[in-house]
Amino acid sequence: MEDVVNLVRALSADTRLRVLKLLRGREMSSMELQESLHVARQTVSYHLSILETGGLVKSRRDGRRFIYAAAIPAVTDADGNFERFLTRTLEDMN
Repeated sequence: MEDVVNLVRALSADTRLRVLKLLRGREMSSMELQESLHVARQTVSYHLSILETGGLVKSRRDGRRFIYAAAIPAVTDADGNFERFLTRTLEDMN
């Protein structure tokens, strides 16, 4: 149940959806995300943390920086309905 709550929480903010849209099909550093979103470094870190907890983003260390990529969480259904829903939602965003 906690996994579902974390997933729903991760999807509940416009900024987090914008982060996911930027990460579709590519990796980005937190600095690149900050510049693309025009928000403070702390804001990016906060939203990335919630997205990671929700299983929607994964990170890896590259030297002194972290690189982020979109991920499909383990709580999604096997038929891919969640992935299609998320894809349509991100495509509809400005």
